[in-house]
Amino acid sequence: MDSDIPILYYRPGCPYSTKLRAQLTLARVPHRSVRFRDDEEGAAEVRARHEKGYELSPTVVVGDEHLTNPSVRQVREAMARR
Repeated sequence: MDSDIPILYYRPGCPYSTKLRAQLTLARVPHRSVRFRDDEEGAAEVRARHEKGYELSPTVVVGDEHLTNPSVRQVREAMARR
């Protein structure tokens, strides 16, 4: 797995995740979409970063940085910092 490619954690049916996934695809920003339940280790890391252990959807992980409900611009900026 390429650690430079953002991972977008999402819950099925989340409108914010659906919107961000579409925007990233249309903007040709490389990313990998992962349902929380399909990656328990990643989901646990996301829960550890959020208050009260929530699985906030969408959460984008770029390297060590976690972005909650980010814009495409914020994802690109995080990628540029890597």
